[in-house]
Amino acid sequence: MSSGTQPAPKVSAIMIFLNGERFIAEAIDSILGQTMTDWELILVDDGTTDGATAIAKSYAERHPEKIRYTEHPGHENKGMSASRNHGIALARGDYIAFLDADDIWLPRRLEVHVAVLERQSRVDMVMGPTMWWRSWAHPEGTRLKNWLDVPSSQGLPLNCVIPPPEVALSFLESRGKSLCGICSLTARRKAVLEAGCFNEDFRTLYEDQVFLFRFCLKFPIWVVDDVLDCYRQHPDSACNSAGRVTGDAAMRPVFLAWLQDHLVESGCKDQRVWRAFRAEMLRYDQPRVWWWARLPTRARDWWNVRSRRALMFLLTPQGYNRLRQRFGLTYVDPASVR
Repeated sequence: MSSGTQPAPKVSAIMIFLNGERFIAEAIDSILGQTMTDWELILVDDGTTDGATAIAKSYAERHPEKIRYTEHPGHENKGMSASRNHGIALARGDYIAFLDADDIWLPRRLEVHVAVLERQSRVDMVMGPTMWWRSWAHPEGTRLKNWLDVPSSQGLPLNCVIPPPEVALSFLESRGKSLCGICSLTARRKAVLEAGCFNEDFRTLYEDQVFLFRFCLKFPIWVVDDVLDCYRQHPDSACNSAGRVTGDAAMRPVFLAWLQDHLVESGCKDQRVWRAFRAEMLRYDQPRVWWWARLPTRARDWWNVRSRRALMFLLTPQGYNRLRQRFGLTYVDPASVR
């Protein structure tokens, strides 16, 4: 049966890849291992030159009813935004979720997110904390695993409808530090299309922030506390290849210039958003003033990160898990699903 005659799936998962033969099979297997099975996977090849293309095609051949392989004309490399838009254009599901080819979803990832979207008709996107996954490169059983893997802290209200532009405001005030990973969100397809999808001028860095700001300035969000995906940290990732620190410093002003135009064009009149935007622009207009103004915030962030890691390092895994359960938090060891 061709994909055009099959019933539309509930979720369209979009995985873009440019090379990555080392990890792509693990990423695809994490989708095949989902407890919710009503999904399709669209594998978008962005001009791969290693063995990842053959791996992706082999999965599509073995699971034709679930997995589709596609590429740009002429096997061209068009960048992350164009590749995600290509996948969105082919998607048939009510909901869209993203997973990069070097990351993984934990088994209940789709089940949890879709349950919220089915239950909360006013909500157009579900997001959750992202596990910054460093322990994958370390031997099993090492104590470092409980120190290296740190879930992101979004600082947003949990398990309630968050109207716009509250999430966008939080992202702006935190300079993106509260941003969830692209692998940690699920959105209604019609809302993704209405938001304008991804801006293809942003090929690598900030492509996710542009999309999220477009979306979160316009649509209600729901935040869950479950850690359901792992964002693999490794030197060959797209962000590191683009220069995570130097690239970010170069692209931040470009992103802010885009954001200013978008706020004007979208008719944003929320004074808090504009105030946060002007505060961020102070970094570039008056860098010395900005440095001193940010000193208390940097000290607080430094202490929060170091104290959290110290606690994780000092406690045994069992003790740390009990402590998180005592305070209603959730700990997931990514190695348990590998």
